[in-house]
Amino acid sequence: MIITSQGFGHFTHGINNQDFGMENDNKDMLLILDGCSQATYAESGTRLFAQLFSRKEEWDNLEKFEDNVKDVFDYLIEMMKNYYPTQESLEKDFIMENLLFTIIACFETEDAYIVKLFGDGYIITQNKKGLISYIKFSYGKCPPYFAYRYCPQSAPSFAGYQFKTFVFDKKAFQKVAIATDGIMPIAKGNNKGLDFDIVNGNKTLIEMEIKRQRMSFFDDVTIGMFGGKANGEFRETEKVEKEKMDDGKGFFKQRRRDRKTETTAVY
Repeated sequence: MIITSQGFGHFTHGINNQDFGMENDNKDMLLILDGCSQATYAESGTRLFAQLFSRKEEWDNLEKFEDNVKDVFDYLIEMMKNYYPTQESLEKDFIMENLLFTIIACFETEDAYIVKLFGDGYIITQNKKGLISYIKFSYGKCPPYFAYRYCPQSAPSFAGYQFKTFVFDKKAFQKVAIATDGIMPIAKGNNKGLDFDIVNGNKTLIEMEIKRQRMSFFDDVTIGMFGGKANGEFRETEKVEKEKMDDGKGFFKQRRRDRKTETTAVY
């Protein structure tokens, strides 16, 4: 399940949502892309990449994921070479204006959740005790985008970066979600009550809350979650919980205490 929303900062500056997200038909693979705000055509780049990537054979295969990403970048850049007279112009005028974006994928297997990340963003986890944590990956204003591999002149210091891979065993973690760095207001605790909605895939309530507090989300935000329920099912669940709260307010207070989160920054 994918939720994406234009950041208020982009809205006020006339910039479209540069994020993009998708999931496979089996609902066991999520992919989100976060376009660089400094790249003029990042919005086009994320969507073009996603279209081509989703047409790769077994595009949602965990073992082939990194090779599939490289194949799409190879194809795009090889195709565009003839339109730029020099390597420098190819890098500055095409690659760095179109293809700078974070790549985060999450795969659900029988035994684990596996996250592949290249760039910045968040991994949201819920352990078996119910504690929800936000793992932050931040590199300041210069994340190591995958496209820099093709920019030896413009970004030589990023050439050696690889995908980061994280395995969350289901014996220890009951839920894992992924998000672009626009989720920061929620990770900081500014939007109370959304943590459980994220790990439970409550799309309707999350979208409503982001819209209600839109001004606090300066950057585009995209969240990828497994599971979720239809709107009617959530209404029924909320009705049951309301009845329990009416019978004894201790239920509500305990549920609120369990929403505490922790944030870990990784540089």
